[in-house]
Amino acid sequence: MADSGPEPLGRAETPAGSVVLAGDGDATVLQVSGALDLALAPKLQRLLDRAARSGPRLLVIDLSAVDFLASAGMAVLVRAHRHAAPSAVRVVASGRLTLRPLEMTRLTDELAVFPTLAAALAER
Repeated sequence: MADSGPEPLGRAETPAGSVVLAGDGDATVLQVSGALDLALAPKLQRLLDRAARSGPRLLVIDLSAVDFLASAGMAVLVRAHRHAAPSAVRVVASGRLTLRPLEMTRLTDELAVFPTLAAALAER
């Protein structure tokens, strides 16, 4: 059977955004799109909790397709980083819509931020 990429494990949506949870070997990837705001943040948290229970070596939160990053979304990123042990947590963010808010709040000092999903998955 051919490898068709990460295996989808769950999905959550709001009218303005979505989160897809997928397994990729020893890593779990949460791909977020649209607005990571007060409506989507709790859904991301639930999927993160679900992913963490399976004990992956690596949790990657991919914000590449996020077009609005609210403080509620940033709070979920910090909570994941602080409570996901023994899993390592990496965040994919680049550009002004995602990386800039993380830089302005100095969260780039705390979070492991990568410019691409490939870069975040590379060091396994």
